[in-house]
Amino acid sequence: ISKVDCAIILAGGKGTRLQPLTTNRPKPLVPVALTPMIDYAIKQITDAGISKIVVAVKYLGEQIIDYLNQSSKFSDLEIIIPDIDPIGTADAVRSVADMIEGDFVVSMADIVCDLSIRKMQKFFYSTDAYATISLKNIDFPTKKFGVILLDEEQNIEIFLEKPKPEEMLFTTLAFAYRPVAEFHQNLVNTGIYIFKHKALEILDNFKDIVDFGQDMFPYLLQEKFKLNGFVDDYYWIDAGNVRSYLWANYDVLRGFVENFSPTRKKKRGSWIGENVVIDETAEIIPPVLIGNNVEISKNTTIGPFSVLHNDVKLRENVIVERSVIWEKSVLNSNVIVQKSVICDNVEIEENRKIIKYSAIS
Repeated sequence: ISKVDCAIILAGGKGTRLQPLTTNRPKPLVPVALTPMIDYAIKQITDAGISKIVVAVKYLGEQIIDYLNQSSKFSDLEIIIPDIDPIGTADAVRSVADMIEGDFVVSMADIVCDLSIRKMQKFFYSTDAYATISLKNIDFPTKKFGVILLDEEQNIEIFLEKPKPEEMLFTTLAFAYRPVAEFHQNLVNTGIYIFKHKALEILDNFKDIVDFGQDMFPYLLQEKFKLNGFVDDYYWIDAGNVRSYLWANYDVLRGFVENFSPTRKKKRGSWIGENVVIDETAEIIPPVLIGNNVEISKNTTIGPFSVLHNDVKLRENVIVERSVIWEKSVLNSNVIVQKSVICDNVEIEENRKIIKYSAIS
């Protein structure tokens, strides 16, 4: 009986929309609540009982390789980082086909998500689908995410990846009154897939298939292969710009991301690391997450929904609200940071105000 043999984590994207956070750091290593995004993907996979993980890297890949090799928390896993240069998501999987022995999971390294892959596997094996795509209902229009047409058994009949407005209109008109199918403009493809092992034969035979969303899934539908969608209620966010990156941090602090919480001890609604010096006149408004070796001077106000990374220094009369301050940065006296990100090793001069989803590097 075929079973899921391993997971492939795609970790090669440039994260262009998230610059300057990704100028000198690959997006999978951008931290959400002090934890690199790739850790969320790895935990999802290991929670499903999968211990063999192939990580496909490209942009600033050396940093990801060093991180995975040096981190002791991954010592019980078989993590393989092949020397490849893929030109797309499907091409990355084609490049590592000889490492896959059974059915396999594909996941993205740059999202924050608590979908149960174990539950998705159970659904996958209850059908005879060639592939299953993770889907989620969201509350806002999805032109940038695409549209899906599911039949009553959750088989996908139409899959449009980031369609043009005229494609959206045509599909809506064509299927609006279809009685046996459900048309979804608020279903998003959340980027986790399960494939039968034989899908690798298609990738081997058709080298022009380089991307799953643009090439592979449309091909499967065109050739009448069964493709279905796993729809469930779970947390998911594409932390692709500064605003959504901040919201990902807020949501972890809120406890919205199941099975993910800061590893530090919680005190009065906030998490505080080791060797943290907080002046008695400072005010901490929870929830706040503070790393190690942080100095917080007098008359400062931190929070709510703020994250201070290791070795951050806040001088007198600083206000940090709904913001993330990366490692070794210094905010001098009377600085105000609201709904913004300060990258690592940045020093902000006195009396500056940084607001409205800014990012300073």
